[in-house]
Amino acid sequence: MNRPGRARVALLLTVVTAALLTACTGTDADPPRAHATPTTQPTSSPTPNSPPPPSPSPTASPTPSTAAEIAEAVDKWYTYGGETAMVSLIKEARNAESGRPREALELMVLDFGGLTDALSTARLMGPIPDPKTQSAWAAAIEHLDGAVREILASVPKDGRTIQSLQETGQMLRGWSTFDEGTKSLKSAQALLNRRFGLKPSVDPWEEGA
Repeated sequence: MNRPGRARVALLLTVVTAALLTACTGTDADPPRAHATPTTQPTSSPTPNSPPPPSPSPTASPTPSTAAEIAEAVDKWYTYGGETAMVSLIKEARNAESGRPREALELMVLDFGGLTDALSTARLMGPIPDPKTQSAWAAAIEHLDGAVREILASVPKDGRTIQSLQETGQMLRGWSTFDEGTKSLKSAQALLNRRFGLKPSVDPWEEGA
């Protein structure tokens, strides 16, 4: 997956009414996802009087299984880079949102360079060794990455400074996906705190943090 590069773009939003907002974020807003078609593997019939195949020998699980092992693994993940990656992602998401348009015909500057760098670092950290927390963390990364791509794709490509209605709708869907990403990010942070007692010394969501 190629991550988007830095982009600073100035443009004016078209007037968007509540009805348009509803239409743009309807059921057809999300791009269709490809579904893999399961394939049937040929099986061989056992020959008469042939001995049963040997049972596979058990192998050790590569992931922690007990509550104590999981807690220890999560603590290591957090201590050795996880906290830094999460705090950086939160701060860069906040910075990126500062360019979000608040009203019609508002001049805005999009700069997702810091956020894409933070997303790249977050991926390098690997999964959190707790399934529930990892699910929220992975959703945050996926949604924020998708939001950046969709918002940047809504920028006019022909030099116009005013978006078309279609481009405005695409941008709104992108920011809606961005909101889902920040919700998942907050959820991952809350789970680390509630389940493992891990939290940064300063709340990165607070102004001035």
